[in-house]
Amino acid sequence: MAEIQLQRVSKRFGPILAVDALSIDVRDGEFVVLLGPSGAGKTTTLRLIAGLERPDEGDVLIGGELATAVHPSDRDVAFIFQQYSLYPHLSVYDNLAFPLRSPRRRSTESEVRKRVEAVAGMLHMESKLGNMATHLSGGEMQRVAIGRALVRQPRVFLMDEPLSSLDAKLREELRFELKRLHRTIGATIIYVTHDQVEATTLADRIGILEHGRLVQMDTPREVYGNPLCLSAARRLGSPPINLLPPNLFDVRVVPAGTATVAIRPEDIVFEEAHARDVMSLTVLEYSPLRHLLILDRDGTVVVATTTIERNFSPGQAVSVSLPVRSLLYFDRDGGRIVT
Repeated sequence: MAEIQLQRVSKRFGPILAVDALSIDVRDGEFVVLLGPSGAGKTTTLRLIAGLERPDEGDVLIGGELATAVHPSDRDVAFIFQQYSLYPHLSVYDNLAFPLRSPRRRSTESEVRKRVEAVAGMLHMESKLGNMATHLSGGEMQRVAIGRALVRQPRVFLMDEPLSSLDAKLREELRFELKRLHRTIGATIIYVTHDQVEATTLADRIGILEHGRLVQMDTPREVYGNPLCLSAARRLGSPPINLLPPNLFDVRVVPAGTATVAIRPEDIVFEEAHARDVMSLTVLEYSPLRHLLILDRDGTVVVATTTIERNFSPGQAVSVSLPVRSLLYFDRDGGRIVT
């Protein structure tokens, strides 16, 4: 496997700056997830690493060696796309064997069989090797697509939303398989998604991209609990973090320059009505399955979660407090104000 470095890489498509002076270091054997909205530059970043796009500025290094001008076929990376791109006229076995039969590899058929059977075992696809690709379920097709990359034993795996076309149950199953495979083979993986569940369950580190720039890169726990900017704070969390106006709070609590006060729904504390320093809010919506409350105070919507075993109803007044230790402050540009 190999480490990946992007050194102030930029890429334009006409007037659009898709990647803007992006610098990323991915360690050997690390599982990094790039998370961000559509148009953030995630897929373009993968294509720059694979060599499918050439940067306008900056350099790409693979395994410590300059790869900016290296042909894609010579970079020894595997790219797994959202679409399975299997050969429909071939069996599962032959789809898996296809990369090994390339004239560049010159593998013997005994070597091909050994490698294909080993990968099929890792993916629990041994019983499907004789099936035609068109006779597989969506989840099985994606396993074969992943397996076709695995048989090559590349230095780096690049994955562009490989699970997004699957239903929720299959996505959950394949997330588990991907994490298990990563632990088994110790691969360097860069994975693109806009799904925060995938990001937080798979990643060693998450890179938050916004408008082609890296705004934060750290462990899922650190990005969630200590976001460096408003973009990072909004990217993780379900329900999303509450973004509140400063005038809801005592001026002694809010630092100078604050434009937005944020608090996670699970950090809101439900109090007795007679407690001090509480807000009285009206319940707009209540879900007993998630213990989710959507509250309202003078037109400001606040979302809270609670495990309190009690029933709520729309229109009911409840008392909550927003602990100062749980508040995050951001300026007009979305930068974090650290207190």
